[in-house]
Amino acid sequence: MDYVISFSDVMAGVITLGLGVITFFIKGWIGSLKSSTEEIKKQIKENDDKVNKRIDRLEEETDEDIANIKQELNNIKGDFATTFVLREDFFRSMNGVEDRMRSIDSKIDKLLMQSSRKE
Repeated sequence: MDYVISFSDVMAGVITLGLGVITFFIKGWIGSLKSSTEEIKKQIKENDDKVNKRIDRLEEETDEDIANIKQELNNIKGDFATTFVLREDFFRSMNGVEDRMRSIDSKIDKLLMQSSRKE
């Protein structure tokens, strides 16, 4: 019995060869996707490191600014007692000034009364 190559045998060979070629290209495509995925992951990691460095630098600058503001507030608090007057102290002082003004006013009135009598 001789073996005769039929159309179905040829087609089976062509289909097998075609599937092999398609599989080869798909495997290459998946390999390129994996390598590009690795590159993307590497770029993302580099960007994360850069962003983290920037954030750290900004945090340090912010901490320095906060420390400077705290120092300025402490300086203002220290100068507060000598620079500003409390409300009660102001009123007490103004009452003293008013009392002195009344005293001076009464003395001037007395002097005017005496000078008008002499004339």
